[in-house]
Amino acid sequence: MKNYLNFTLKGSHFLPVWVAFFFLFLLPFYRMLGEFDELIASEISAGGPSKLFFPYLAFVSVMAFIFIFFIAKLVLQSIKFKGIRMHCDYNALLYLRMILTGLFLSFITIGIYVPWFVRNLNRFFVHGTSYNLNKFSFKGEGGKLFWIMTLTILISFLLVGIVLFSILKQSIDIQSPGYIWIYQVIVIATLVSILYLTFHWMVNIQYKEYLIRLDTEFFHAVARIAIELVMAIILVFLFQWLTSVSVMLIWDAESFPAAGKITIEIILAVTTLSIYFAMAFIRIYRYFAEHTKSNIVDGKQITMGYDGDQLEDFKFMWKQILLTAITFGIYYPWAFSRIVGRMLTQTYITLNQVTPTAK
Repeated sequence: MKNYLNFTLKGSHFLPVWVAFFFLFLLPFYRMLGEFDELIASEISAGGPSKLFFPYLAFVSVMAFIFIFFIAKLVLQSIKFKGIRMHCDYNALLYLRMILTGLFLSFITIGIYVPWFVRNLNRFFVHGTSYNLNKFSFKGEGGKLFWIMTLTILISFLLVGIVLFSILKQSIDIQSPGYIWIYQVIVIATLVSILYLTFHWMVNIQYKEYLIRLDTEFFHAVARIAIELVMAIILVFLFQWLTSVSVMLIWDAESFPAAGKITIEIILAVTTLSIYFAMAFIRIYRYFAEHTKSNIVDGKQITMGYDGDQLEDFKFMWKQILLTAITFGIYYPWAFSRIVGRMLTQTYITLNQVTPTAK
């Protein structure tokens, strides 16, 4: 029997967090980019090189994790299953200490500590979440994530990159499109592999005696992700061209105000990026939901699935993104809550009786 999730978060509840995020993260982030431009500028200003980039970077980094805390709590405690709400018991001071320590150790170890920092983050959120008085626990290890990130980067960049470039350097001009495409393919393959392996590592959660994992195979899953991304990139290039043509035609109209031209440019740009990425997200979400399963305990197994209408969900998601764009982000809290709510309310969990296979 399918038991669907329920999601109760309202846009008005998310609005205060979004407003705080705008003033405490987005605006300082914009200032940080300006300081970075000064830092790398070829000509040093009269006042000397920028001294504010690193303070801005530290502030923005801490703010990002603080907002992750509040958003995760808002989302998780808004999920209901069989009429029972998820419960979050997070210690804010412990979290802040973990963030400051993790950022500091990641910085002084030049990123080596990052896998253990990510592990601690996952443990904090998973261990602090419970359902029906039973806590979840996270089983992923930092050492395994370290090898996932290290080997993926080493194989893709050091082995493939160096060998490929050294062999083909004499026959292919470094500025030629073919050479650049080879490099881009390596980068995309690396990113897709890291994303999949990291996500596979993250879905390692225990609830009671059930250990919930992904049952996907590496090459099949990576191929599915790559196909969706390639389709999205192709369509983005197509719609970017159409956007450029449209803006050019409007720009030539002298009677059209500059503010209107900029507004249309922003709307078309956001629309372009959301055209297929929304569908790619839905298709990838469905694939991983269907491959999330637990071990078998007393002949029973937990499975998940998503049975929403992909085309209808795409149109709904696209509408929410468009409303966010034309309201310059004001509508985002409602768009977020409605998109997440639509996806989760069409996601189901079942406890199936598994028949032992004959040997």
